[in-house]
Amino acid sequence: MKLNRKELLSILTIGAIIALRLLGIFLILPVFSVYTINYPESSLTLAGIAFGIYALTQSLLQIPFGLASDKFGRKPVLIVGLIVFAAGSVLCGFADNIYELIIARAIQGSGAVGSVAIASLGDSTRTEVRAQAFTITGIMIGVAFIISLVIGPALASQLGFESLFFILAFLGFIAIIVTIFLFPKIEIKQSEAKRLAFIKKLGNIEIQKLFLATFIISFILNLFLFIYPLSWKNLDFDLSKFWIIYLIILAPSALFVYPYVRFAEKKAKLKLPIYMGYFFLIIGVVIYILKSDNSIALYLAGGAFFLGHSLFQSLLPTFLTQRISSESRGASSGFFNLANFFGASLGGMLAGKLYETQNTLPLLVCLLLLLAWIFKGLPNPPLNEQSE
Repeated sequence: MKLNRKELLSILTIGAIIALRLLGIFLILPVFSVYTINYPESSLTLAGIAFGIYALTQSLLQIPFGLASDKFGRKPVLIVGLIVFAAGSVLCGFADNIYELIIARAIQGSGAVGSVAIASLGDSTRTEVRAQAFTITGIMIGVAFIISLVIGPALASQLGFESLFFILAFLGFIAIIVTIFLFPKIEIKQSEAKRLAFIKKLGNIEIQKLFLATFIISFILNLFLFIYPLSWKNLDFDLSKFWIIYLIILAPSALFVYPYVRFAEKKAKLKLPIYMGYFFLIIGVVIYILKSDNSIALYLAGGAFFLGHSLFQSLLPTFLTQRISSESRGASSGFFNLANFFGASLGGMLAGKLYETQNTLPLLVCLLLLLAWIFKGLPNPPLNEQSE
């Protein structure tokens, strides 16, 4: 089934808002660890805290923002969150030491609108095409990721790492303008009975599998992103040319994920992409552990890891919004993003300490967590459990 014109416009608008905000965040990710270690009073452990605390405040506020969007509407809550994000980004730019940066990053993360964005995408699309909607959004985010990785290291080396935070604030402002003028009209039905049914659904094993999955994916992603540039630095790779590395390792995801997910959705076989995503994550981590001192192996590890990650990023929110009705979608997305950002914060804050202890320890933790996950059970597509 194809997207209709209204759905496509809504997806592109909401995707643009998400991508603009994440473009700024992605600018700093590929070089965060190698630059923040140079802040006054910094260490790898404190740099890891600065890296992860953004996601911690995101996780704590996802449910309040999601509930607020169910009650007051998606658009006004989205605008408030973007304003907080932009203000926090400015404070990050003015941080003079690692402790000020940690505080500013906490404020920056308080604009927790991820759950609102996921709910908005679910509200704007039919169940039958929702995997396509999230995959298109994932591609937009992926493009933002690639662009940021191309220009982020170069901007940091030319303008200074601090300048990236002011760019974040500007992109947040643009996202606010887009939200004010282009955000689709969304009507949220109010039904107390369905809200109570949603609370019961939180005990559903498949919903719990989705929360566990997004926690694990985010946890290992931040461990990976923190140590990956450090591995290249150990090989004396020029930081200003990091964009070449990320362009290469993200190319498979950009080229293959959307057509594959769209094909699987048409065939109603979305279970296989989940197993494929898991397989590529395992392969990426294992290659990295075995050959972290080899540039070819690092390319292969990064490409496999991000291919697996991209598949999960497309499918997990799809499965969630297919299982939850519109009047509880903000709240459910809040719980989903609580797990997502709590995993990201824990992974980010532990990465520095684990790496200081032993440089392959973060990867061993990733591998053990992935192996344990399979015994708990990977998430399943909703099949006939659609909420609408």
